[in-house]
Amino acid sequence: MTASSWRVRLDDRRRPTLPPELLAAAGIETGAELNARVACDGVIVLETRDAVLARIREHMAPLMGSGNEVEAFLADRREQAARENA
Repeated sequence: MTASSWRVRLDDRRRPTLPPELLAAAGIETGAELNARVACDGVIVLETRDAVLARIREHMAPLMGSGNEVEAFLADRREQAARENA
């Protein structure tokens, strides 16, 4: 088993016990609230709220633009208005 892989067993109540080394490697403190999701068949992902938000922001970044689009639009409208008023 590599340093980034740990064997985890579900107990008779279907609860996993996560090794402290695993939690430390992921930067997760004991008692942290985690989001659980199914990534695909046979894969469960546990994430902190911060990790979920970071993943969503990264996914949305290409759609958000740089923020300069509004300034460019307003400058264009000002130029149009100036031409119409001239």
